Amino acid sequence: MLKRVDLFMPPISQYSVLHHFTRKLAEGFNRVGVNARILEAEKNNPKPFLDAIFSDPPDCTISFNGLLPDENGNFLADMIKIPHVALVVDSPNQYFPLATSKYTIVASVDRFYCDFFRGLGCPHVLFIPHAVEAELATSPKTERVFDVVMLGSFLDPEKIRQDWLKVCTPPELCKIMDEAAEISLMQDETSYIKAFVEAIARQEGKFGGLDPSTINYPLVFDQLEAFIRAKERIELIKSIKDAKVNLFGSGAVPITQKYLRNSNANVIAHDGVPFEQALEIFKKTKITLNSAPHLKDGSHERVFSALAAGSSVISSESSYLREIFKSKDGLIFYSFKDRNKVNDEVNRLLHNEAERQKSVQSKQKTVLDGHTWDHRAMLLARELSPILQGVS
Repeated sequence: MLKRVDLFMPPISQYSVLHHFTRKLAEGFNRVGVNARILEAEKNNPKPFLDAIFSDPPDCTISFNGLLPDENGNFLADMIKIPHVALVVDSPNQYFPLATSKYTIVASVDRFYCDFFRGLGCPHVLFIPHAVEAELATSPKTERVFDVVMLGSFLDPEKIRQDWLKVCTPPELCKIMDEAAEISLMQDETSYIKAFVEAIARQEGKFGGLDPSTINYPLVFDQLEAFIRAKERIELIKSIKDAKVNLFGSGAVPITQKYLRNSNANVIAHDGVPFEQALEIFKKTKITLNSAPHLKDGSHERVFSALAAGSSVISSESSYLREIFKSKDGLIFYSFKDRNKVNDEVNRLLHNEAERQKSVQSKQKTVLDGHTWDHRAMLLARELSPILQGVS
């Protein structure tokens, strides 16, 4: 039975998201009876950090997005022989090396990514979706000053596409990436990774036989994922013509000026905000947009957080989210190919506030009944207990 865990605070995290997750998961563990403490290493003085671990060894250590090897290829978990759980909330592109660590247990927020890590040879892989703190729950009837909000980072798809020509070689590879992007955007269930494999199969023989063993897969997947996310977010925002849309995130201002200023005067761009401020924005929002085309079979924190805070959500497709939120009300899914329908859905919600509030309440209950940090702590305690006995 899992009794003691140490959580490692990440050194950096955009919008301080991972710092927030770390604190809330530790609180969840402590509430469900697992003694959890948070450790933070000083870059130039690791001794206190290591002394704390060795003086009171935990059953395992945990960190969001995991610990990659040092410059010599060594993993901390393998050196100290204490299992480490890498809770990967990002895409797996930069986390291939985790498969080579004997003492690392990989967890992912997407079931396709779980299968991907198993394909890399990871012996222990867990599906651990995102979570939310129960105290975030806010009545949908609370006064809401924002009609539509999107929080996230905004990139320039044209610039990303130009970068392909510089860093992804040979040139034939870029044509395959173009086709993979098209497949993933137009097919709700197809991950960009699966789409890339499919595109290679389709293009076989057309470009002189591109050797798959010569491809820098982490780089290609990074570029492909970035393009898909950037493209979908801009096109989703463009589809909303009537309601006022507030964007909060890195890159929002230049992206709005370049792509949205002329045709979408209803879009207002703001700089990014810390995650805890974002949670307060959810409480003041009627409709939250969740554009996460890289997560075809998993969760995103925006969905759980927004619903808990009493906001309706319009989200990109996810097989997992469709399973747990069975009815349409409160959480509406859109397809990239049918994004022109989003404007009507936004108007319907905004013109029926009483109905919007009622539908969000049912989804809020689903979140609080099964997707809080306490639930994730209990899930980890249950799943890790038998695994830890075999990790050595």
